[in-house]
Amino acid sequence: MTSTTVEIYDPFAHEEMLRAVSIAVLETPKLRVTFDDGAVRDVDFSEAISRSRWFATLAVPTTFETVEIIHDGRAIQWITGADYCVDALRILADKQQAGIA
Repeated sequence: MTSTTVEIYDPFAHEEMLRAVSIAVLETPKLRVTFDDGAVRDVDFSEAISRSRWFATLAVPTTFETVEIIHDGRAIQWITGADYCVDALRILADKQQAGIA
């Protein structure tokens, strides 16, 4: 049995603020985000959409596809006003990659 260790991003362990440099919709509700430290992560918003009224409208593909990078790469936002901090986004993506989200 092989185990893979995934390092979960810790914003307090870095001198520079993390930024998103590109974002692509893979399919609703999944994004691929490239960060300025070179990491590329896929993140699934299924749980956020199902648990929060704030994110519920993102279940509609045409709404989910409106995602854009804002605040000089420090957040992402949809047309509805729903937004997500890049630090939290990276932590979520790392946890999902590790299978602990």
